[in-house]
Amino acid sequence: MIKPSGVKIWRFNYYRPDTKTRALISFGAYPSISLADARQLRENAKSLLAKNIDPQNHQRELTEAETAMNSHTFAKVAEAWMQIKKSEISPDYAKDVWRSIEKDLLPTLGILPVSLIKAKTVISALEPVSGRGALETDRRLSQRVNEIMIYAVNSGLIDANPASGIGRAFKKPAKEYMPTIRPEELPAFMKAVSLASIDLTTRLVIKWQLLTLVRPAEAAETAWEDIDIENKEWRIPAHKMKGNQKRKASGYIHVIPLSEPALDILQTLSPLS
Repeated sequence: MIKPSGVKIWRFNYYRPDTKTRALISFGAYPSISLADARQLRENAKSLLAKNIDPQNHQRELTEAETAMNSHTFAKVAEAWMQIKKSEISPDYAKDVWRSIEKDLLPTLGILPVSLIKAKTVISALEPVSGRGALETDRRLSQRVNEIMIYAVNSGLIDANPASGIGRAFKKPAKEYMPTIRPEELPAFMKAVSLASIDLTTRLVIKWQLLTLVRPAEAAETAWEDIDIENKEWRIPAHKMKGNQKRKASGYIHVIPLSEPALDILQTLSPLS
């Protein structure tokens, strides 16, 4: 068809297989679409009609599928995964996880549709992290990409997870154990703490942690509302502790008996905090 403007368009006139009504489908403009191209497109349309498939509907479905594919970028899928992940971890850890994804994954993977991501794509994104010697960070990022892609599989966005084995492409970080001191070294350690040029509350929290054997964060965030002086107990609600979600949901309270030295620390702190 030649329009009044002079634009030449290839059109295919056919009967819809379901309603038997006439329909037109455009194959594009000449000369961008050559005669040979137009003939091939016509043969493709005839082939679909022979299978009772409407070429126009088929083209629309392909366009919609491509649009949907391009809208499911790694960044959007990662955000959706994070919303679920948040319910399983603490708010602070959730911030840490998302910060690492924003810093090391989204700059290279963010705009890519998950359907186009291959193992090599992810490995290339992680190589700079491995190159700067951050092997533990590399290991964690590999796990997070793997979880995001599993989420994409379970959401029906892709058929298989291309990132399932990417951790094997990098060196494993060497295990580093936390530094320790022997029991017989404790007296010297306590003497060093008492003589150290540090804030009083810092000195007391070190002693408090040794007397209660809680994690550093729990020791530092001790709240008066959780202290029962009369019964000599520290009652920590589950939501303030690192632990599984079932405990937190059940209203579990972790009870720590307080010794006289621990109570002395509280008495010292009372006028200060």
